[in-house]
Amino acid sequence: MRGSRRTRFLARVLLLAAVCPLAGCAAGLYDVERDYTERVEPPAQAGLATWAAGWRQRTGAESGFLPLVQGPAALGTRLQLIDLAESTIDAQYFILKPDTSGYLFASALTAAADRGVRVRFLIDDLSTPVDDASLLLLDGHDNIEVRLFNPVGRGGLSYWGNFVRYYQRANRRMHNKTFVVDGRVGIIGGRNIGNEYFGLKGKDEFLDLDLLVVGDAAGPTAGTFDTFWNHPLAVPVSAYAERVSEKKQAIARSRAQEASAEATATYRDRVVAAGVFDDVQQGRRELYTGTARAITDAPDKLLVKPSGEHFVVINEITTAMDRARREVIIVTPYLIPGDGGVDLLSALVARGIRVAILTNSLASNNHVAVHGAYERYRRKLLEAGVEIYEVRTTATSDYFELGSIESDEVDGLALHTKAVVVDREFVYAGSLNMDPRAVELNTEFGLLIDSPGLANSLAAMFDERAGGPATYTVELVDGDLQWRTRVDGEERVVSSEPDAGFWRRLMSEVSKLLPEKQL
Repeated sequence: MRGSRRTRFLARVLLLAAVCPLAGCAAGLYDVERDYTERVEPPAQAGLATWAAGWRQRTGAESGFLPLVQGPAALGTRLQLIDLAESTIDAQYFILKPDTSGYLFASALTAAADRGVRVRFLIDDLSTPVDDASLLLLDGHDNIEVRLFNPVGRGGLSYWGNFVRYYQRANRRMHNKTFVVDGRVGIIGGRNIGNEYFGLKGKDEFLDLDLLVVGDAAGPTAGTFDTFWNHPLAVPVSAYAERVSEKKQAIARSRAQEASAEATATYRDRVVAAGVFDDVQQGRRELYTGTARAITDAPDKLLVKPSGEHFVVINEITTAMDRARREVIIVTPYLIPGDGGVDLLSALVARGIRVAILTNSLASNNHVAVHGAYERYRRKLLEAGVEIYEVRTTATSDYFELGSIESDEVDGLALHTKAVVVDREFVYAGSLNMDPRAVELNTEFGLLIDSPGLANSLAAMFDERAGGPATYTVELVDGDLQWRTRVDGEERVVSSEPDAGFWRRLMSEVSKLLPEKQL
């Protein structure tokens, strides 16, 4: 077994060496020592393992799922699980921010490590603004290891210089988001670790979705983590230790202690109280039961010119949609379907299948450039009979369960949920956006779930939002686009991008000059 692991690792290293001249790999960046580690089975008497086994025996189900819609509940449930960890924590994210949520998360991981829990934390390098000194503080714990995936070159002007120099590789990212505790319970979905994802920002609210996952589905999720953790593109942050002076380490330590203490004193109790796992454990909330299959693009996708076989996640989703008999619901913040996507969805409608999409409006989209590309396909989708609903960014009082813990008044809404519901029986939930970047340039993760209970619950959330005051219904009327909604009980019809100012409209138009897969 040990020999086969080394063989697999050596094969990946050789692949990396072979493609580096083409992909633009910084010399020596990946030539660092690292241990090959895998998920481990928790002790039979471990609390979460014992509880999960009892839950499975009581329900007769393989796996359980619970939607985490409110931001504070999503963060609080993570903290509850970390507090209960006895064996292992594996966390994989696209973004970690040095803000309240980041300090709460890191502090909880450190406390778990103090109890002897093995913590592995894998973060994509590009969009994570945490500096090396702070990451090294976390990594410095005997029971914590932090690795950066596909690092560009850390710190200062050299970072952006390296990004330009090695653009072909640096532009391709690990977008997976997984979190598994003691191999039995986890959380998957669309959220990164940052205040805006957890209702802590105050002014803007991300409408997002995570799933609490219990039982058999947690193991394969942890297995996909192993694949990325042991890949040559995953570089231990300790490789950068020599570049961080003792002075910088001392400054980072002082800053982290102060920020962690403030975050803990101000927010931790409220955030943990918003978590749902305690209620699940005590039987006050029931899980939706079903089966699930973990799907992920392979990390080697970032090292080659990808073709159809590398597009694992989108291929699985489109196969599931193509098997639909009655209905396909798609929720995605960024919608650039391309001609192939338009053809697929049009063919579904032609078979008598309802296709309904919820996405961002120009006003709610936090990536305005994406909207310009989306506009190219919106009319075609409507002409084919696809239903399109766009988030009304000013509808803060009309969305249910906002749950912002920072402020009772949220100024604007932005959709960040990634989910597909087929026939109100099957669900995809994970990290994939419906755009070319997700398909061609990033790696993505998700669960394909067979659970009518979960599917009906998510479809009900869609029904509550779509076509109501929380969204605009986009229609073609006499060949012209119209946005229809209800505000304070009165119908409102708009003939151009609603709630969007001049600069957003201009940026959207200019972005149409850019390649779609870069948006």
